[in-house]
Amino acid sequence: MNNNPSPASCRDVLPKAVFKRQAADFQVVEHLGFEPDAEGAHMWLQIKKTGLNSRDVLAALGRAFKVHEKDLGYSGLKDKHAVTIQWMSVPYPLTEELPAADQVLAELEGVEVLHVTRSLKKLRLGVHRRNSFTIVLREIESDKEGLEQRLNNIASRGFPNYFGTQRFGTDGRNVDHARSMFSGKRKLTRFKRSMYLSAARSWIFNQVLAKRIEQDSWLQVLPGEVCMLDGSNSVFTCDVPDLDTQRRLVEKDIHTTGPLHGSGTSMATDDVAALELACIQAEEVIAKGLEAAGLKNERRALRALAHDLKWQWLDAQTLEVSFGLARGVYATSLLGEMVELQQAEYS
Repeated sequence: MNNNPSPASCRDVLPKAVFKRQAADFQVVEHLGFEPDAEGAHMWLQIKKTGLNSRDVLAALGRAFKVHEKDLGYSGLKDKHAVTIQWMSVPYPLTEELPAADQVLAELEGVEVLHVTRSLKKLRLGVHRRNSFTIVLREIESDKEGLEQRLNNIASRGFPNYFGTQRFGTDGRNVDHARSMFSGKRKLTRFKRSMYLSAARSWIFNQVLAKRIEQDSWLQVLPGEVCMLDGSNSVFTCDVPDLDTQRRLVEKDIHTTGPLHGSGTSMATDDVAALELACIQAEEVIAKGLEAAGLKNERRALRALAHDLKWQWLDAQTLEVSFGLARGVYATSLLGEMVELQQAEYS
């Protein structure tokens, strides 16, 4: 089964491009959007890592400071095959002086601590505001004109807000694991259960978005639409679309949305409700499993925006792209509008 349905919104045959030839080809910086308190019984660390999972670094922090994993904090998990900068937190007594940045995790290869400060609270999941990316694509099989036109389209109208393939695990297996979990065939750790729930929920959302793209309606306000204000999670229903609502969509003031499935009545009605219900009913095991797990119906924008999108050709077949994305938006979903990504052998 194809557990990664994510057709591009354009009708072009996309050129191939090599992705992550080396770690420096994929660079991510996490931006909190606020300053830590600089006081309190938690140490916050800004960490630069290369070739390591975020959980590898968290485990190393737990060992170094003799802290249980549940007491460590982070806002988001970052790619392994990349150079990433993110924040993490560790409980730390007020009576002890903070260590120097170069003394923390000094023996862990691939890690550099850039900054150490204090905060009153543990760093919580999803509190950062955005991520900025610098990505190099290599061995591109395309004319520059066509690729740059797709980049200009992304800059002007946005791109489909798919959950990226990394959400679904290798070959999309997390979705199959979720089905087994919902069938009662697997006993799992708390972390794996959470991971499979997220994959299952994301899978249904991607199915709905793919259907809207197939119908060429993901950037149209349909009868029964649930719209989201840009830059917020505030939503409102639009039972009967009008010209003003469509204008706001074109101007990127609002976005159409899709379901993050769970229990409760959906806000969508009419045409939108019918389309979403068909996708949900096609995955009855997943849908009922999400409801039984206690997750509540929520909404996610069908469109994402790339902020400060820039690009430059390093040579005739190598393109560097930089942009900022709100938290929860996947860089690979933006890249999937440009090229067909070919995962390189990591070095």
